[in-house]
Amino acid sequence: MNISGSEVSHIAFGPWGGQRGNRWDDGIFSGVRQVVISTSLVGIHSIQFEYDKNGHAIWSDKHGGNSGTRTDQIKFDYPTQFLVSISGYCGSITEGGPVIVRSLSLETNRKRYGPFGIEQGAPFSLSISGEILVGFHGWSSKYLDSIGVYVKSHQQTRLLETQRMIPTTLSTHTSRVPEISKKVLSLGPWGGDGGKIFNDGIYTGVREVHITRSGGLVSIRVCYDQNGKVLWGRKHGGSGGLKLDKIVFDYPYERLTHITGSYGSTIMRGPTIIKSITFHTNKRSYGPFGNPQGFSFSTGSSGAIVGFHGRNGYFMDSIGVYGLESEPIFTQSYPDPYDMPSLKSSEVVWGVPRQPALHESGPWGGEGGKPWDDGVCTGVKKIILTKGDAICSIQFQYDQHGHSAWSAPHGIANGACTYHIKFDFPYEVLSSISGNYDILVGDMHRRVIRSVTFHTNKAKYGPYGKPIGTYFSSTNNEGKIVGFYGRSGTFLDSIGVHMQQWVSDELSHHPYPPTRASIRNMLHKIYM
Repeated sequence: MNISGSEVSHIAFGPWGGQRGNRWDDGIFSGVRQVVISTSLVGIHSIQFEYDKNGHAIWSDKHGGNSGTRTDQIKFDYPTQFLVSISGYCGSITEGGPVIVRSLSLETNRKRYGPFGIEQGAPFSLSISGEILVGFHGWSSKYLDSIGVYVKSHQQTRLLETQRMIPTTLSTHTSRVPEISKKVLSLGPWGGDGGKIFNDGIYTGVREVHITRSGGLVSIRVCYDQNGKVLWGRKHGGSGGLKLDKIVFDYPYERLTHITGSYGSTIMRGPTIIKSITFHTNKRSYGPFGNPQGFSFSTGSSGAIVGFHGRNGYFMDSIGVYGLESEPIFTQSYPDPYDMPSLKSSEVVWGVPRQPALHESGPWGGEGGKPWDDGVCTGVKKIILTKGDAICSIQFQYDQHGHSAWSAPHGIANGACTYHIKFDFPYEVLSSISGNYDILVGDMHRRVIRSVTFHTNKAKYGPYGKPIGTYFSSTNNEGKIVGFYGRSGTFLDSIGVHMQQWVSDELSHHPYPPTRASIRNMLHKIYM
């Protein structure tokens, strides 16, 4: 997966469905040429995509099993016809059984295809103005367990303009209200199809949210910011809530970036409603409010949520959001309480980071398997690793300018142990790796990675695996790992890193601003 370039942003949504079987991730391409779907009377058995990569056709692996009774081939007139939306249903085939994708519909800028499968279970949808689908990810076993998408902006598609709804010139509060992009994404809704549609519209931000709950989310009411003015939306939902929660944000310094939650039935075979909800800002998370049961959903992180929509009746049947595609940029920088005007700029260098230098280290290991390269991102958030006699597979969650993106799994996840290594990104950065590689007896005497250890600016994680054989280590100087590459087959054959080094003076090579404690230390050193 290669996510590069500052002009086009890629955002991951989903997956919707269960998390059984093996995780898969096709990565990001220029577009989708065709889709092959295998179905039966119970749901989606498998799915396969033909992507376009800069004019070249690339087929993905088939995700799922081989027991489907019908196969549909949906071919698009790419590049003039492109995929813009998916929707469907997910649920269990038997009572208490695993959740799979039971139905799927595809929509392009010209027409709608489907539904394929059976429309039973909980509905899901992704409808985005001015975006195209450029990749898929999810989980699969003998069925398609879940599916998610990658989207990017399409310049030729008509964008949802909010200039008429959101004035960008403010007579007051100019230093407090962010200038926002005119490009807005409509995400969701997630949940059931009961009740009536509601739509609050689009504003400049969210100041406060009131919710009531009783066995699920009963009602919601949102206080918006419109050009520096406080505007309350209508109350959506019923009046039977037993508990009221008030979530007040420190707007405009704190902004609502995304929501997560779950939806399901209140009673056996009852209507689908929102069961729980969590609000995430650029500072913290609030919740979960309600019972986190049923199917999970996430809007994906955006610059800011600027409106809500969905369906409501006696409960909150479904919920969706309007989100800014890019991060809001404040029109005025606010002074830090520890900033001292008497200091000259030459005395304390906060240092805008200079252009970082990129280089590769490795790969270390054998020459079996197939080569892979995740490319260069802005950081590493999480690692999923499986091991047996050697490292069986490894997968990375990267940060790309504030957005999360998963790599494809490298290797086969058939190890006896699975480890989830999560870093406190962006405050914790991966600075180096070390490990061992050796010949694995019984696998054609291939050299594979036998153990690996991850080193950050805060801690050491590992070793994972058996530290036997030849030792290796990436260089550990002032910088961070921003990508991985290597070779893999049935095991992780080799691994290398893309490094980003900061070339600057003592202070400006740090990718993150100094903490207040370090500021005090610097001031202490200056005046001693």
